[in-house]
Amino acid sequence: MGLASTLYSEEQAQLEIMIQLGFSTLQMSRRITRLRFCVRNYVRDTMAHDSAKPTGRPRILNDRDERSVNGSIL
Repeated sequence: MGLASTLYSEEQAQLEIMIQLGFSTLQMSRRITRLRFCVRNYVRDTMAHDSAKPTGRPRILNDRDERSVNGSIL
């Protein structure tokens, strides 16, 4: 499953104006020709849009602990 495409800054500006004018998510998605879910996610949390999200499983050991384990093995 691939990453979703992000909204361009022009599209974000258009959405901000449409939000202020009271457009529905369906109307906004049709105007900028994006999926309704993409628009809904942006409207739901505009501040978190385009922020990096951690991917994958978190590491058990941090770098410092890993070095100490490797040093004690040698």
